[in-house]
Order: sequence, then structure tokens, then C-alpha cells
Amino acid sequence: MNDDRKPTPTSFQTLTELDDAWRATSAGERYEAVRRAARDLRDRIGASGEAVCVRTFDNSVLPYPTRFGFGGAAVSPVPYLAMTNRVNVVQFETAAGETKTLLFNPTDVVRAAQTPFFAAFRAGLPSFLGDRIQSFLARGRPEDGLRALGLSPDDVDYLAFDHLHTQDVRGLLGTARATPGEPAPLAALYPRARLLVWRPELEILRALHPLQVPWYLPDATAGVPADRIVVCNGDLLLGKGVALVRTPGHTAGNWSLVLNTAETGMWAVSENGIACDSYAPAASAIPGLRRWARRYGAEVVLNSNTLEMRNEQYTSMVLERELVDRAQDAPEFYQHFSSSELTPTPLTPGLSPTYRHRAITSGAPRAGALSRPASSSASPVPAS
Repeated sequence: MNDDRKPTPTSFQTLTELDDAWRATSAGERYEAVRRAARDLRDRIGASGEAVCVRTFDNSVLPYPTRFGFGGAAVSPVPYLAMTNRVNVVQFETAAGETKTLLFNPTDVVRAAQTPFFAAFRAGLPSFLGDRIQSFLARGRPEDGLRALGLSPDDVDYLAFDHLHTQDVRGLLGTARATPGEPAPLAALYPRARLLVWRPELEILRALHPLQVPWYLPDATAGVPADRIVVCNGDLLLGKGVALVRTPGHTAGNWSLVLNTAETGMWAVSENGIACDSYAPAASAIPGLRRWARRYGAEVVLNSNTLEMRNEQYTSMVLERELVDRAQDAPEFYQHFSSSELTPTPLTPGLSPTYRHRAITSGAPRAGALSRPASSSASPVPAS
């Protein structure tokens, strides 16, 4: 990694409400301080305005160990549950009145399947079953979702991920040279887009720890031109009603997309928890979660495939609860949208979510007015 990467765009605003809270030296003090400061951050994001448009598209369905998904709290003989990975298309206005488009979690499913953990999982299956699972994984492509909104990959300004587990961005951003496993440079699927990444997450790829190896693709950014990557520090308000907020724990550089929407209020998007049940275990009907929460006095249940920073992940999930609104039709649950959400299937009895969001839908997409003042005479594309 070098220092030729793009600086943070000047249109982004730094959010400092949580800085002092995260500096507390005791984990318990950090928990209390972050919780207290969350209200000020919520108010700041809400006061900035509302996102222009939010849409959600399915990307893939994947098996995932039950013991990871609910941190050992779920009581089930089924070793694997199912999750649906999704991408969010978000449009927002900058302070200058420009409309920008962000893709959040636009996973390259084909490359992600080579993540060591999932590659080893398929290798342990009969070949016909491994091939079948591989073909089942892909549900759609982010670029198809864009086209359904009247947009194209050329319209995307920014890409971001809640963290870089399983991610390979070479095909998304393009490469300037041949890289491992590729005979020639790759053309960019999103030719204008720049990757936004919190510095601690990008630095993980410099040298993977043995406990990180199963979950990362070490060449995820190899050969990507430095000016296509924007390294960010701290919490950022990208535009009206749209922020990236640090939620360390699941990984060192994990962050969450926080959205203020016109229809349903505040949301957070991450993979800290895999279901609404993870954020409200006392209301969960999944066997074991309610009892586990009572036994340990736990407010949340971690997605725990990695345990680098367990205390911080718990604090981060509580932060997300403080930032978001309650679900309008089920107020016992929170508007946290799991980027990989627990999905019911007859193959996983007892592991169906008590309540699930499936998508975030708000506003109408703007096509033909991108990166130009919002007062442009171009008409919005009708919501699909």
C-alpha cells in the first residue's frame, strides 16, 4: 500500500461525536461512553437530511455454520443455516447539491467463492454437490439491479463494504497489471467508482494473521490503481442522510452504513448480526436465543465467525441499536439490516428468523442527473 491513494473527498463531513467514547481505555467504559454518545450522532445524521433513494437487491445465498451465526446461542442440531447476501444502492445529495450513487456490499460472488473457508467447505463435499451449491450461490448481479433502476455501472461514484471478509475488488475497480490468478489486467466493471474503506480494514491485507486467513482473499486489491481507493479515517457523513460509522469488532476495520430515510426513518446496515433476532434476542422465537440472553444478561447476539475483538463487536451492535428506529410493524425489533440476512428454508428447521426486513426501499432513483445539481430538470425514474 502506498500513499498515492485518493484523499477523502472534501464533500464528506467528519463526524466526531464518538471519537472520545472510543478512546476510553476500559472496555466497559467504552461501552457506556459509546452508548451515551450515540444519541448525538443519531441527531447529527438525522438533521443532515434524508437519502434520495435506497434500493436493495439479492446477491447470493450461502450456507453458514450455525455456531458462528448466533455465537453458540441457538439450540439446533442443524450445523448450517442459510443467509442471503444483499447489495444496497444508495443515492444521496452532497452539500453542493450533487447527486452521488453508492453501492454498499456489491460482492463479486464468483471471486468471493474462492475465500479459503468456503473453498474448503466445497472441497469436503462430493463434487456434484459442491458444483450444485456453487451454482445456487449467485442470485443476481449488482449491475442488473442498477439497470432495473435506470442506472448503469458508469453512474456509480463509490463502492463500500461493511468489511472485507470474502471480498475481491479487482474485477470491480480494474487492475493496472496482471495479478495472481489473472493472465492480463482486468477491466473495471465500475469505471468511475472509487472504493471507500476505513484504514484499519485495508491494513489487514498488508499481512494476514493466521486466524484471519480463512476469511480474506489476500490479493483482494492487488494491482488496483491507487487513485481508485479512498482511505478514510473516522466516521463520515457522505451526504444528506447517509453516513459510514465505525463499528469495530467483527473485524478491526468494520463499519456500518447508516441511513435516514423519508419513509421509515433511521437504518443501519452491517453483518455484525445476521438477523433481527440478533439485536432483540429477548423477542426471538429461535430456540435458545431468549434463554441465552436471559442467562447472560445479553442485549445482542454476535455473528462470531471471528473473535478478534468480541467486546468491541458487542458495543458496536449496541451502538447500531441506538442509532436506528424500531420496525414500524414489529416495534420489538430494530431497523438493523443484516447485509447477509438469515433466510428461512425447509433444510434448516428451527433456524427461521422471527422477523426479517428483506430490503430497504425509499425514495425514487435519479437517472440522468448524477453528479450534477439536484435542481436539474431531469425527471426521476419511477420506483421499480
